[in-house]
Amino acid sequence: MTKEKILEVKDLTVTIDTRRVIDNVSFDLYPGQVMALVGESGSGKTLTALSILDLLPVGAVREKGEIRFRGKNIFELAPEEIRKIRGDRIAMVFQEPFTAMNPVMRAGVQITETIIAHKSCSAPQASGRLEELLDMVKLSREAARRYPHELSGGMRQRLILAMALACGPDVLILDEPTTALDVSTQKQILDLIKRIQEEGQYAVLFITHDFSVVNTIADKVCVMRQGLVMERGTRDEVLRYPRHPYTRQLIDCIPRLGDRRQRLPAQDTAQE
Repeated sequence: MTKEKILEVKDLTVTIDTRRVIDNVSFDLYPGQVMALVGESGSGKTLTALSILDLLPVGAVREKGEIRFRGKNIFELAPEEIRKIRGDRIAMVFQEPFTAMNPVMRAGVQITETIIAHKSCSAPQASGRLEELLDMVKLSREAARRYPHELSGGMRQRLILAMALACGPDVLILDEPTTALDVSTQKQILDLIKRIQEEGQYAVLFITHDFSVVNTIADKVCVMRQGLVMERGTRDEVLRYPRHPYTRQLIDCIPRLGDRRQRLPAQDTAQE
């Protein structure tokens, strides 16, 4: 793994109605690395990811901080430069695969349009790339000819992943990509993500609330609560020797056969 960081988030602070929902968040991401951003709903994980893409929702304001992609501060780039990076060099798989797709357009067409928009290639070239992507995510050509409502949740998630990978991004952001899936499909998707990441050496930011998923896929871990980074370290450091009480509480929530678990203490939630 190269030592040159590909993405650097430094002192990122975001407010909504003057309330800090992300508070001085910092972390680095390197090529070939999977960084898990872990926390409950409302901890600021998704807002952090949207900040990287400069896609904060209306009402959210970046108060300070830098996000550097290959050494360039994204917030200092012109809008057209950011659009070239978004979806091309940095791609994101959003949490709900059904709403992330156009319901009246065939799945394959959505992927080829993404390729043509970013790579300015011909339709035959885009179709050839589509076939490569379908092989990569282990889907048939028939799946690409269907509309989103005709596909299972696992198939939709694979197609969304194919769309994110279409332009060969340097950074892949995955927002709870297995939450709505059953256990067997979840494992298939996690195995697929790990294989693709290892083969392509993508830098992956994996957003989740589930430490059992972290144990499966992550190299590094960053634990968030109410917009703050509570703890960071390697997967083994955080899972085996958690330093912060909140991290220990999250780990204790992992179901174990025969154990009786308690809920986490209630907290005021910020917008995710």
